[in-house]
Parts: sequence; C-alpha cells; structure tokens
Amino acid sequence: MTQSLAIIRQSYRPDGGAERIIQRMLTGLQQYHPLDITLITERWQGSEESFKVLKVARRGWTRAARFEHFIANTQALLTQHTFDWVQAHERVPGCQIYRAGDGVHAEWLRIRGEYLGRVGQWWQQRDRFHQAVLKSERELFHHANLQAVICNSEQVRQEILQHYPKMDAAKLHLVRNGIDLGYFSPPSATERLEARRSLGLKAKMPTLLFVGSGFERKGLPLLLQALIRSPYWHLLVVGQDKHSKNYQKICLQWGVSHRVKFLGMMKDVRPAYQAADVLVHPAWYDPAPNVILEAMAMGLPVITSQHCGNKELIEPDVNGFVVPIKPIQPLLTALNTKTDWAMLGQAARKTVEQYPIERMINELTAVYQQVMAEKVMSVL
Repeated sequence: MTQSLAIIRQSYRPDGGAERIIQRMLTGLQQYHPLDITLITERWQGSEESFKVLKVARRGWTRAARFEHFIANTQALLTQHTFDWVQAHERVPGCQIYRAGDGVHAEWLRIRGEYLGRVGQWWQQRDRFHQAVLKSERELFHHANLQAVICNSEQVRQEILQHYPKMDAAKLHLVRNGIDLGYFSPPSATERLEARRSLGLKAKMPTLLFVGSGFERKGLPLLLQALIRSPYWHLLVVGQDKHSKNYQKICLQWGVSHRVKFLGMMKDVRPAYQAADVLVHPAWYDPAPNVILEAMAMGLPVITSQHCGNKELIEPDVNGFVVPIKPIQPLLTALNTKTDWAMLGQAARKTVEQYPIERMINELTAVYQQVMAEKVMSVL
C-alpha cells in the first residue's frame, strides 16, 4: 500500500548536503515501502520528477518575519492536505519525524553568548529571530505528534535532552551521515600534483584547508589568527561569506595574504581536498558537518573544535585533533606539532569507511519501520 510522505525543507537545492541525504534516505526507504512524496518548500531549484512540490509563499521583510511566516504557512498547508507522514528538516511543530540537522538552537545561543559579553548577550536575548526560533524549537520537541527525532551526532542527542528534559529519550535516534566512499577517495600522487598545480601550489607546500560558508560561525577568524603564528602553513579557503572582502583585507593587514587563497564556492571541492594536507574546521558550533566526512574519506586528517558533532569520529593524534575555540594555544599546538600528517590521513580514511551511505540508509529505514509499526499498533 502506497503511503504519502511530506518532506519540509525551507529552501531545497538538489545539490545541497541535507538534500542529498534526503534523496538517499528516500531511495532506501522506497525499497521497502512505496511512497507518494510531496516536498513543502519556499524555494525550489531543480526538476526532480519523483516529487510533488507544494510552494509556501515567502513573506516578511526581516529574517524573523520570514521565519515566522514560513512556520505558520507550512502549518496551514498541513491542515489543507492529508499525509500519512510528515518529516521536517526545519523546526516545524506538529511533524511526526524531525531530522535535527541544524542542531539545537538553544545550545548555539548558549555557546555564542559566552563570547559576546554582557551587551551582546543582552541584544541576543531580545533578538526577535532568535526568540522565534527558540519558540518553534520548544513547541516542536514538546508536541504530541512528534514520534521520532533523527540526530546526526551524539552531541545533538545530548543537547536536546539537556535543553528539553521533558523529551522522551526513546524518540531520539542516532543516525550518522553517510559518505560516498567511491566518489570521495584518496588521490593518487599524480592527482595530488595536478590538483596542486591547478590551484597554484608548489608540490611540497604544507597546506591547510578550510571549507564552509558563514566564515565566523565555522571558525575562520580563529584559524587566521593561528596562521600568523604558524608560518609553516599555507591555507585554502573554500566557501562564501558576505564579508569575504573584509576577510581578505584582514589577511593583508595581518601579513598572511601571501599564504591564503580564497577560492570562493567550488561546485566540486575534491581538487581542494586532493591538494591539501589537513582540514581545519574550528567551528563555534556545527552539529555534524559533511565536510569532515568528505575530507577524511579523501585521506585528510582533521582538526576540529569541541563544539563540532563529528569530533566523535576524531581520535587525537591518530586521525586528527580536537581543540577548544578559545584560547588559541591548543589550535597552535595542533598545527605546529611534529607529526606524520599523511599517516593520520590514512587512519582518517579507515575511520569513515565505517560510515558508508548504505549504513545510513539502513539505519534511517529502521527508524521509519519502527515508527510505522508503532502507528499500526496504536490503531489496533
């Protein structure tokens, strides 16, 4: 019997990381259950024929207003259509299944508040957008309809229990992101040299890699500060930020611009992985970034922060390092330690070989089957 499933994603890009996970999940699930899929979204890019698309009207002049309108308009659509299942990838109260891919907003604000000072904390507490997101997050986790939450790291699972202690822990399912181990694989010596040549790097130039958009939250300022005191390293920066030009000016002022290349967005990031020696991801907060899985699959060791969910995959001095975001000294120690980075990269590859896409699909399918079985039992 075909069942109807609604997927909620505010902005859907078929090439996006979360969207690729959705597609992989649905492909695996459809092997066991015929599905009639509807995507509920504000912005849709692509022409995926397996989806029906319900567009949510985009309204509001401010970020807070747009968020509130999206939540309200999505909930209104759900009352106008009947679905067997609703899975949200946004904080929409009333869904049956929620994938907490963006982590816990309450935890992000707690971390951010520690570094803002009293005035910054005062503004943050009164920011209408943050208030709106917290309200939806709280209502989502306390809603009677919620049957399962998919957590992509143990960190996220524990944060939900910490900030929302009334949440039933049995509803929280740990399903780590999967990685395409064929597409992301260690380069040959020839591929590495070609990648370096294409990016203007010398053959043996020690090179760090930073990948991510939203530079501040992903920790680029901290990395640039460390680069001043780590003259051994060069740095590739992949991603976009509305303040990119300001970051380039800062590099010039700090005297490191000759060692930093801003590459912008790359449709295919593999050449950057192939050219680099180490991925550095000192994020203020990141639930489970795919960039870490991709880098490890490409044979790169990883230096990340204690606020990154994928720190759970890092064994210090074996396949990378985990550092605090402040003070800067632990990051400097990791960068300047004398270690065989290539050997750590080999260990990183072995680590992520435990997390192929097939494992993620099987675990997600098991969650769905459990939820479906519980629904059947509740009807009997």
